Amino acid sequence: MRRTACILRCKGFGQKGSAVDGYVVRDAPGWTWKANGRDNQGRFDFLVSELAYGTGPPLHIHAIQEDSFYVVEGVLTVQLGDQVVELNPGDFGTAPPGVPHSFTNAQLGRACKVVNLMTPGIGFDRYVGEIEDVAASGDDEALERFHAQYGLTVVGPSLVERLGLS
Repeated sequence: MRRTACILRCKGFGQKGSAVDGYVVRDAPGWTWKANGRDNQGRFDFLVSELAYGTGPPLHIHAIQEDSFYVVEGVLTVQLGDQVVELNPGDFGTAPPGVPHSFTNAQLGRACKVVNLMTPGIGFDRYVGEIEDVAASGDDEALERFHAQYGLTVVGPSLVERLGLS
């Protein structure tokens, strides 16, 4: 029986990790997954992130995904190509496929809450859930294969490193 994916997430309806009319909410520390491409015919991955100070990925590109950010609270510092910009609450930024980007919360003592939409959806929650273990192995070739599995290529240091926040 084919189920239609529910795009509406009602407060108090269902619990973390439980199926809710066609999609599953999966969480990792600081990352609350509201939907993923495996459960909505590959349309999008959708999450809310609460970024701690000085955290963020290395400069990277996505082969097929557009990576979009909407700032709810705080300031998100984003690198798009060679430009570094600060996004404030209500601001929106997007990195089309192939555009190098990174992001961080560069505001010590301030929360940074961001809604992140990635299209198409490839189930990027699995990447976030597994990356620490793969990186901790110390096997650079395994890490490169893992990135390639999700259409991601690391092309430079993190914005944290670039700004000297670490």
